[in-house]
Amino acid sequence: KIEHAVMRLSIAGASLIIVVLLAVYRSAAALLLGLLPVATGALVGVAAVALAFPAVHGITLGFGITLIGESVDYSIYFFIQSLRVAAPWHERVWPTMRLGMLTSVCGFASLLPSGFPGLAQLGAYSVSGLIAAALVTRFVLPELLPRGFTIRDLKPAGEHIARLLGVLRRQRQSVLWGLALGILCAALLVLYGARGSLWNRELASLSPIPLPMQRQDAKLRGELGAPNALDLVVVSGNTLESVLQEAERAGQALEPLIDQKVIAGFDSPANYLPSIDTQAARRASLPDPERLRDDLERATAGLALDASRLRPFLDDVEAARHGPWVTAQDLKGTSLGAGFDALILRGPDGWNALLPLRTADSARPDIDDTRVESALARAHLQGTQLLDLKRESDALYTDYLHEAVRLSSAGFLAIVVLLGLALHSASRASRVLAPLVLAVLTVAAALAACRVQLTILHLVGMLLIVAVGSNYALFFDRLDRAGGADSMTLASLGVANLCTVIGFGLLSFSGVPVLEALGTTVAPGAFLALAFASVLTPRA
Repeated sequence: KIEHAVMRLSIAGASLIIVVLLAVYRSAAALLLGLLPVATGALVGVAAVALAFPAVHGITLGFGITLIGESVDYSIYFFIQSLRVAAPWHERVWPTMRLGMLTSVCGFASLLPSGFPGLAQLGAYSVSGLIAAALVTRFVLPELLPRGFTIRDLKPAGEHIARLLGVLRRQRQSVLWGLALGILCAALLVLYGARGSLWNRELASLSPIPLPMQRQDAKLRGELGAPNALDLVVVSGNTLESVLQEAERAGQALEPLIDQKVIAGFDSPANYLPSIDTQAARRASLPDPERLRDDLERATAGLALDASRLRPFLDDVEAARHGPWVTAQDLKGTSLGAGFDALILRGPDGWNALLPLRTADSARPDIDDTRVESALARAHLQGTQLLDLKRESDALYTDYLHEAVRLSSAGFLAIVVLLGLALHSASRASRVLAPLVLAVLTVAAALAACRVQLTILHLVGMLLIVAVGSNYALFFDRLDRAGGADSMTLASLGVANLCTVIGFGLLSFSGVPVLEALGTTVAPGAFLALAFASVLTPRA
């Protein structure tokens, strides 16, 4: 489902962005050259992940569409702003773009130490891809431009944007900052009010399957009497025989729970292959030939069935009394063997038997773990435990989520330090950071107000807001230092923002929760970052 959505949206997003760029550039050469940083960044990103990790996750490849959101901006800044001849492009624009790229790298590099392989891969992919895209824009594109290269003059469009901004920027700076402070306070109040349910700590939140379908699946499995794959009694031991014996004892402890309607039943490998002790007890219960023959004669007395006709049965019982024990090897190639193998695991430290539990109520798939654990504890079983896969996986995901929040906070601090050092001014750095922080908090508050719980993918989306928005804020800071609005810079920012909103906005309609999380976070966040940066930059 994810693969299909990514493929469909990649084609649709790329097509729309190509249409926009072709309409802007009015040059096929500029369009093809402009896609070179995107393609290079994607290939370098995948190559870096393949070198650093044993395998490339599908979510990493799906993340490739999001790289378009920033890397395509680089070529837009280059083509549109290189029309000016007042100063060389690499002296006028590249320093600002380079600082924006380094800001993005600081944000995504914070994901590299993550214990969650998916996040670590996203960090490696983004860092290497963005660096490659920026370097191609700086050193390769200028050398590939054909002689007499030109694109459509966007100065009129830039001047139109400047006039629109002029309406807002004619307001006093104190009024604009007061409005921003009001939005900030409102966002913080909403986030504080939703603090208890702000983050979704269930691993199912990352599933591509919508929640109603997950519940329907669980209900159908319960009505079919299928084992609940989320609740397992796990029996561990050094040998297969010891594990089978403990599995039988665990089964005896679980039997009363069936009558008590705690569980509907359970599966056990001992149902397919009893332990040697159980086989010996069953063999010992078989009567000797003389007694069995006498019993048969008394049972058939007065019946039309002649006891002599049951001679083969007597032979089979006698053979069972002296035959070899049934082993796992005897089950190979049979349906019993398939069931047995599904419930037995052999690892480097020994054997494990799995006893999946069946829910007693199909409408309520959860099992009372406390009563199951109490029953097992009363039986004094060694090496036996109840494993709630949902509880354990959710706990693991929660740890990853907390780690991702800490790492992202560290990445933000690194961005603060970088901007402070690069801009040589704490006040300038704060003015660059203010639109980014305001955009992130506004989007998070809007999602919380819509009762959307945040996941790790929303967190990645917030990093993307900072990555894309840092370019906007830095360019407006450069305009402020230059002493006035530059129509070509404004035009490039407008086109870059439009492409970003298109690329991520389509993800909001994917029908896949993980992709929708990125789309609903980055698309409005990128627009707000541009809007806040345009009105909060102080006038020279």
